[in-house]
Amino acid sequence: MKSMTGYGLCRAQTNEVALEISIRAVNGRFLETRFHLPKPYFIFESDLKKRLGEYALRGTVDIYISRKLKASHTAGKIVINTRLAQEYLKSFKKLAKDLKMNEAVRFDLISRQADVIVMEEVDTLNPQEVVLLKKAFEAALKKFEQEKIREGGALKKDLSKNLKDLQKHVVKISKLRDDANKILQEKFEAKIKSRLPKEVVGQSVDPLRISQEIVIQLEKADINEELIRLTEHLKNFEKLIENSVVEGKKLDFYTQELLREVNTIGSKSQVAGITESVVEAKTLIERIREQVQNIE
Repeated sequence: MKSMTGYGLCRAQTNEVALEISIRAVNGRFLETRFHLPKPYFIFESDLKKRLGEYALRGTVDIYISRKLKASHTAGKIVINTRLAQEYLKSFKKLAKDLKMNEAVRFDLISRQADVIVMEEVDTLNPQEVVLLKKAFEAALKKFEQEKIREGGALKKDLSKNLKDLQKHVVKISKLRDDANKILQEKFEAKIKSRLPKEVVGQSVDPLRISQEIVIQLEKADINEELIRLTEHLKNFEKLIENSVVEGKKLDFYTQELLREVNTIGSKSQVAGITESVVEAKTLIERIREQVQNIE
């Protein structure tokens, strides 16, 4: 079992460049990847995304790659935006005039403004750096995978516990079913007799007729079918979390079915004990649902 959330970090360097790669993932219905790359690495995004897809099936994944050239190997060119500098100069002169200031606009003030003087990195990469990028990305993916498995193990432990507690409440409800049916039978008998015409009260009434009506009402109110389906869903859920590859989407489906059956039982309940167990069961299913949302 793997969690959708995870984190992997790798730092690597050569004599020319230092890289830091971090991979962070949070929950998501589908796989969404967001790469934050230095410009020279844009051409590798497709390959990196394909490799990431082998480690993540669902979730929103952010990949941050930082690239720093070492001082002795800095490769780039200085670009001066003269037009932007002229606009800054014009604006500062206007501001000085509006403020009635006679001070001249200094060169160092203009040069410090954003994007007036910038260093552009050279896009050409040497083969060693490309190899370093791929190795570092692979190492970050391995750590990312380890964290997903670690968190998945914790999720499985919690799921198993909540599942066992839920099964106990289902067993309790099953045991109370006979009592519930007896209460319902007495209630239906009294209800049917109260609705008989006054002229037949005290006279013999066809017991078969009453029995048939009671059976019909009991079949509508009985929770046996819901308990059978609920038990089956729990078995399937338990099998799924024991598989070598656990699919969160399937677990999410069964969680919805568990809640559906428990809600139906609650709507039919005429016994306080069943109602109490239904409330506890719904609380456990909600916890399970929250945990399932984290499973890949």
